[in-house]
Amino acid sequence: MTLAEMLDQLEPGRIGHSEAMRWLGVDSYAALVKVVHANGRQMPGHRAMRVTAETRALLRSVTKPVDGQGVRAPA
Repeated sequence: MTLAEMLDQLEPGRIGHSEAMRWLGVDSYAALVKVVHANGRQMPGHRAMRVTAETRALLRSVTKPVDGQGVRAPA
């Protein structure tokens, strides 16, 4: 099973946290959460995190736009 396949099983709750942790070889729930979120997924039973307008503005101010091909635009 690939990481993507395991996350496909975890996200809708088809496998449990402990099974996913065993598969990943991690021993803490926090490590599992980091892996799931780092891969753009959401933990089962968790709500999506709301991002405020202030946070979005801050992110826009400290990052550079990306062109349509995934290349950073010149500053």
